[in-house]
Amino acid sequence: MLTANWAVQPTAFGNFDEWGCSWATDINHAYRIAQQMGEDATIFRCPHQGNPMAWVTVRADESITTSN
Repeated sequence: MLTANWAVQPTAFGNFDEWGCSWATDINHAYRIAQQMGEDATIFRCPHQGNPMAWVTVRADESITTSN
């Protein structure tokens, strides 16, 4: 059962911005979005009950391999 959503936004935004972020279907999709931003990005885990939390920061020069 899905208990949270994933969102990505530039790290420069600072705090989570639900209107300025890009929503992802899963964590792998979030990593792909972060890689395409061309700048440091933060992936947030957004639980259905509770507050969003910064989950991981993806650096602009970081190389990531996802399973999808």
